[in-house]
Amino acid sequence: MRLWLIRHFEPDVASGVCYGQADLGLKESAVDRAHKVAVLRTQVPADAPVFSSPLRRCAEIAIGLSAEARFDDRLRELNFGEWEMQTWDAIGAASLDAWANDVAGFRPPGGETGYELQLRALHWLQEISTHHEAAIVVAHAGVMRALQAHQQGLPGERWLDLRYDYGQLLALEFTPEQIVAAPVQ
Repeated sequence: MRLWLIRHFEPDVASGVCYGQADLGLKESAVDRAHKVAVLRTQVPADAPVFSSPLRRCAEIAIGLSAEARFDDRLRELNFGEWEMQTWDAIGAASLDAWANDVAGFRPPGGETGYELQLRALHWLQEISTHHEAAIVVAHAGVMRALQAHQQGLPGERWLDLRYDYGQLLALEFTPEQIVAAPVQ
């Protein structure tokens, strides 16, 4: 299975705010966004189905790539729970250090772990791989990180090595064995 993963463009949120599953629009003008989507369209196969997180910052790009884009909650960003829309300063250094020391296993208050995000993304991948050989996915850095970490067999302490710019395109190839393999923990 070949995936073309696209991280959403820059969200319209103040710098230094934890936004996870908050449903935010995009910062750039509609003209600039349309131009970037047109460029992305030349970099992905025209006949591959488009899947997306339902959050606006992804959905707008997905619809720009295909009027038949499909939305799935399993492609949402990490649920940061009580941290959502809080500044990193308000969350505090001790909490952020605990998260950074175990980005895959740490659970923000009322939120989910990176491993839980990975499992829901892998369930999505297992499901679509039975119907498609390739797909374009507009998602979030957390989803991209969880899928790439699984594809590369990376343990949780290595997940932060994987970083993505806004609008970045990442192509990953999964064998059937990788798709059904238990995640590394």
